[in-house]
Amino acid sequence: MGYHIVEMPLNTPVLYIVFNRLDTVRRTFSRIAEQKPSQLYIAADGPRKEREGEAESCAAVRDYVLSRIDWPCSVHTLFRDENLGCKYGVSAAIKWFFSSVESGIVLEDDILPEPSFFSYCEKMLDAWRDNPKVAAVCSFNREGVSHFRDDVFLCTALGVWGWASWADKIKDYSPDYSVLDEDVSSKGLRTCFLSRRADRELLSNAHRAAHGELNTWDYQLSAYMAVRWQYALVPRKSLVQNIGFSSNSTHTGSAPAWYTGESWDWGGEISIPSKLRLNKAYSRLCESEYIPKMTFRRRMNRIHDVLVYAFDRMGILGAVRWILHHTVKRGGK
Repeated sequence: MGYHIVEMPLNTPVLYIVFNRLDTVRRTFSRIAEQKPSQLYIAADGPRKEREGEAESCAAVRDYVLSRIDWPCSVHTLFRDENLGCKYGVSAAIKWFFSSVESGIVLEDDILPEPSFFSYCEKMLDAWRDNPKVAAVCSFNREGVSHFRDDVFLCTALGVWGWASWADKIKDYSPDYSVLDEDVSSKGLRTCFLSRRADRELLSNAHRAAHGELNTWDYQLSAYMAVRWQYALVPRKSLVQNIGFSSNSTHTGSAPAWYTGESWDWGGEISIPSKLRLNKAYSRLCESEYIPKMTFRRRMNRIHDVLVYAFDRMGILGAVRWILHHTVKRGGK
């Protein structure tokens, strides 16, 4: 895994989102510094008052990053005094960034990019700027290296481990955006997802996150894209690693079983296809992550929901008749 010297600074603006982990920042910011971006946006959520020592950790991260910008660069900071949490902290940083730039790269402090990650994002942003189907440029490939013959392809599911986008394509994104409000869900809303089960889970997660049941920002962005039938661009080779799996991580305490921790520097010119194709096999693989395993508790919850629905719609006697009709075997002649 080599390094290369960048002769010309990176012209694409970069948003670097940090918090309290100096160990990951030391590794990931060095990759940004190698590229010498001409515009650098740094966002940091405030420390949580109940966490002892976190104020010092957050300050150490901010000081470290600012002290290592040693190239000509336009630096913009969004440093919070109060803690907004994952949902509002990250989403506010994204909206702040794209309110100032036409397009750009978003990198969180636990995502370690290969050197070619930056040129890949820059080329894809330029190549597909006017394509209405593409809403985001992703850099993580969960297969490591796909057998798909194109160097880049479309996927129904968004991956936010190192990504880029255009301001006009996500201008209305909001962490409070819900696609399951009654006036929308009653119309039988569908997304670009291939799996109906994954489709429902995505919309459900986006609804829960928008209404405060989940403290996150990415389900809402995924749903925002999917209901508009916009796709994510994915490279054939994974260009990033997630180095943030630890006990002090917000959502990624341990790596999923399928994650290998590998990435590849592109090492050459990326071949841009004349026409983008949807990789259905890869899309289904990514969508499967939205489909929860049918645990005993989940089965009981589903039975409960069916019973409540039946009693509500048909009354007690009608519900009993419906249950007997669907569960009791009838004898044959």
